[in-house]
This record gives sequence, C-alpha cells and structure tokens, in this order.
Amino acid sequence: MAAEPLRVMHVISNLEIGGGQEVVRTLVESLAEIGCAPVVCAFVDGPLRQDIERLGIPVEILPDRRYSVIALPFFVAEMLSTRRALLHLIDKYRIQAVQTHLLRIMDLLVLTLKFSRNVRVFWTFHNAYLSLRRDHLPRLAWLRGPKQAAHRALYRLAARWVDGFIAISDGVRDGIQATYGPIPAAKIAVIANSVDVRRYMRDIDQPGIRAELGLPPDARIAAVVATFKKQKGHRYLIDAAPAVIARFPNLHILFVGDGELRDELVALAAERGIRDHIHFLGLRQDVPELLAASDCFVLPSLWEGLPMALIEAMAAGLPVIATSVSGSREVVVDGESGLLIPPADVAALEQAMNRLLADPDLAASLGQAARQRVDRHYGARKQAEEHFDLYRTELDKHGRVRPNTHTATEART
Repeated sequence: MAAEPLRVMHVISNLEIGGGQEVVRTLVESLAEIGCAPVVCAFVDGPLRQDIERLGIPVEILPDRRYSVIALPFFVAEMLSTRRALLHLIDKYRIQAVQTHLLRIMDLLVLTLKFSRNVRVFWTFHNAYLSLRRDHLPRLAWLRGPKQAAHRALYRLAARWVDGFIAISDGVRDGIQATYGPIPAAKIAVIANSVDVRRYMRDIDQPGIRAELGLPPDARIAAVVATFKKQKGHRYLIDAAPAVIARFPNLHILFVGDGELRDELVALAAERGIRDHIHFLGLRQDVPELLAASDCFVLPSLWEGLPMALIEAMAAGLPVIATSVSGSREVVVDGESGLLIPPADVAALEQAMNRLLADPDLAASLGQAARQRVDRHYGARKQAEEHFDLYRTELDKHGRVRPNTHTATEART
C-alpha cells in the first residue's frame, strides 16, 4: 500500500511575477512529483495562479490586508478573520506543515496556527537584507523605526516556537542570525533556490523572437530580468551602456520587469541618449524564450538573497555578469561560470560587458559552465528533496503528525 502523501501548504504574499513567486511555483511542482500534496495560499491573486493550477495543485486566495496597526481595532479584527480562514484551509486539506514566503510580519500570524492545530510551521527568508525598508512604508515613514524595532523583538521572541527557518543562501542565514539571533544553527536550514532546467533547454525560434521585439537580425542582446527598484541597480547599467554602445552600435538591452522606478529609468535612458537601445518590456511570462534570444545577462544588484533571475539565465546557458554581493557570488564562480564585478561600479560593468561582447569564445565557455553549474547545484528536484527531508525530519522529531481532522465548523470558532 502506497504511503499517504505529506500535505504541506505554502503561504505567500502574492502570485504576481517575481523571483520569490517563481521559487514557490517550481518548488510545489517538484514536491508533487516526489510524494507531497502541496497547496498554495496567497493574499493577492496574479498570473502565476494559472500556472500552478495547471499543474493540478490547489490555489486558495484570501483577502489582502487593508488595515495597519494604526487602526488597531480593525487591524485585530482583520487578523482574527485571516487566522480563521487559514485554519479552515488546514482542515480542508488536512495540512501537516505550513511554509511561509515573503510575508514579513504575517509570519507571526501563521505561527499561531500551530497552537490550534497539529502542524509544523517553517518561515522562509528570501533576502539577506532583512530590515524594514522605506519602500515598505511609503506613506508612514515616521513609523519605520518603531515598527522595525517591534518586528525584531517579536521575531526574536517567536523564534523559539517556529519549527524552522529556511534561508535560501548562506548570506541570508547570516542575515537571520544578525537580525533575529541568536538562533541555534540547527534551526536554520540553508536550501538554495532552484529552477526547472527543462524550461530553459527547449529549441527556441530566436529570429522570430527578435523580429517580434522589433530588433534587427544582427542585434547583440543583453537581458536584465528584475523588478525596477533600487536594490537591482538598473541605473548603473544605464550609466555604463553609452560607452559600450559606442563600441558595439548593434547592442540592445532588454529590461524585463516593472516597478516603482520605471519612469525614472526611462527618463535616465533618454537623458543618456540611448533610449532606442533600452527596451522596457514590462512583466513577461515568456522569460525562457527571451533569455534564449539573448547573448548575455546582466544583474547589477546592490544586494541579493539568491537571485532566481540569475539562476534562470545560467540555466539558459547565457554568460552572465553579476555584482559580487551576497547570493550572487554564491551562484557565480568568477571567471569560470560568469563575471563578478563590484556593486555600483559603472567602469567595471562597462569593462565586463565589452569583454563578453568582444570575445565570443569566452562568452560561449562561460555560458556552458553556467548551465553545468545550475544542473549540479540548483536543480528543482534537489531543492524539493531537501525540503521534503526537512519536513519529514521535523514531523518525526515530534512524532509523526497525524492528518488534521477538525471540521470546517471548528475552524470558524
């Protein structure tokens, strides 16, 4: 008789197109292939919902937050309503483990579920920069300091009850310890992000894609896949591009993504006189095809957790240029599977791009090594198996968790 699958619910802030969301999509697909019954729960719907449901994996959308702690009565009522909805899903799917992604303070709400149901709770951290940033409180900047102190205190207090932290890189693990520690090392599992390499090894109609984008057949293409925010360092690429384009006039750069800095970046490209060479493509679901049509990939981030876009580009066999920041330097071996440069260094970025574009043999060698590195270290099945082992170890440690048998009525009480 086949063993009953392990039932795990992944709770994420939203299902928009993004690195953390792609991690969840890839992870639940592979978990389903190795003996889990995953469920995805989000607070904001998005285009990745269809991709996940197409895999036969249930997706549940709960109402997003409307109130901040400033409106305390409404905030408390909303949190209690959300908690009841999450308990209902645990009962509906007989969940044994819950793993969170990109929730920030909502991690604490999810943690309280284990006091009402027999579930294990894991928090995932996707970024090495864990402090509350200004973009998290655009309209209430004065709250940033007090809220950051409260977050840190609450996480430190709650760390004793959560069943495990999952860090996507060594740098993120160090950030967890620095921000919320001291935490026992055994309680933090480092499990790297991964990609389904099969998505990046298909035959692609490169001339057709270039024609669709309005690019000439002889164009040299550099791609950037990243949200338009300060962290990703797009402005340094725009600053470096004019000198590179002067040497390679057929160079075109694809900016794939969207975000708060879009208008600023468009204006900067126009100011530098290279607007015709920078193509703002917005959010796309054909990233594997766009990468396959490109000649190289650039990620000029100021900091990272473990960048999915970089791993995807390497899986596509592209030579990559990335900044030597936490996360990226764990993925790229400088001079072997890509080129690493200092962050915010326009001259170094310009030099690296010129080097790749001028040396096709070097570019081909780096691209081949990049794909091999992803195959060895960042494959989707490896990531899923490490998660599965973590769930199983924690469940066995406390006595195998039996399926939850509470009724939906009980969940509403």
